[in-house]
Amino acid sequence: MQARHYGHDRGKNVAAPILTFTGDSDAHIVRGLIAILFAMFSGKRAGDLLSTDAIAVFDRLGLREHLTPQRSNGFRSMVERIRADARAAATDSPRP
Repeated sequence: MQARHYGHDRGKNVAAPILTFTGDSDAHIVRGLIAILFAMFSGKRAGDLLSTDAIAVFDRLGLREHLTPQRSNGFRSMVERIRADARAAATDSPRP
């Protein structure tokens, strides 16, 4: 999985990092998990990503109960990677 950070200025003198993600898998179910995570997170500000609880969203949708323990661990790893990228982008962005 790769993340790209884009500075985005909406009329302010402070850049708000926007993150976009790319990734893929040979396994169809993992590819689907990636697509759902990217739909939730890609193109959003770092702060918005950090305030989103992807695991709670998956629980509300009833998706996690259908994952094997290995896939569930992989899903958690992807979420943590996205959150780590968001923390790094938020830390690197200028403060007002």
